[in-house]
Amino acid sequence: MQHICRILCLTITILAIGACSLPHHYGQHPTVENIPTGIDGEWIDKNGIISSFRNGTFETRAADTKEKLSEGTYNYVNAQHVEIEIRSILRGTISRADCRLSNDTMQLFCTSSTGSHFFLNRQI
Repeated sequence: MQHICRILCLTITILAIGACSLPHHYGQHPTVENIPTGIDGEWIDKNGIISSFRNGTFETRAADTKEKLSEGTYNYVNAQHVEIEIRSILRGTISRADCRLSNDTMQLFCTSSTGSHFFLNRQI
């Protein structure tokens, strides 16, 4: 009986030590490194227009000719909510858009000041 108790105690001790050495993410989905945060970078809309966001300023360019279509500024309301002021070079108008960053930070869902909806996909 005493031999069985020793084997049982030794087995429990080995299992406990082994459990301590398991990776902390065991059984969890691995995290993806280098997922972009914020909106800085390149984005594209359904028409192929490329938007570039950098340090509070942005511009849009035609994908085929690289012609600059608009420029402007953006401000974070919070980590997921961005307000954009857009100055159209072609029309000479100023408009605004209210945008929300998707949870995976790969899409930007926007509503213009006129109520139209559009979205941008992050270019990696």
